[in-house]
Amino acid sequence: MEAGPTSPDSNAEKRFSTNSYHYWHNHEKDKAAAGDVAPKATPQLVGTSVEAVVKPTRNITKYSFADGKKAVKVYVDLPGVGAAPDTVRVEFGEASFDMRVRGEAEDQRLCIPELKEAILPTDSSFVVKPDSVVISLVKKELTSWFELKKSKP
Repeated sequence: MEAGPTSPDSNAEKRFSTNSYHYWHNHEKDKAAAGDVAPKATPQLVGTSVEAVVKPTRNITKYSFADGKKAVKVYVDLPGVGAAPDTVRVEFGEASFDMRVRGEAEDQRLCIPELKEAILPTDSSFVVKPDSVVISLVKKELTSWFELKKSKP
């Protein structure tokens, strides 16, 4: 029996002819096997950048101090600071201290670059309480402090 235009074999030929989807789909596989298709490009890193997020820093202007015989205590009210005590850092110098508190929206800072008298930085310390920070400045010489900051001449 000869295949005529309406035979099942002629329908198959029309379905898989060169203009059909199956032809192009299979054609790509044949090209890839023959090496005619360009290889896929491997992704290459163009560059990276790390941007530091700069948060605003608010200077602390309200604090109090008490003069003791061997140490001066500085009291700073900071509501809720005790919930995250690791956010408080204090650096002591020979006659200075710098307290920084990291916050979510902004940082806070109390810096006294020139204290009235010299202190012992290695013996000075700070304690974080629920709503305040107490800084203990150990005096180098046992003198009375009437001011925390050095007076400007």
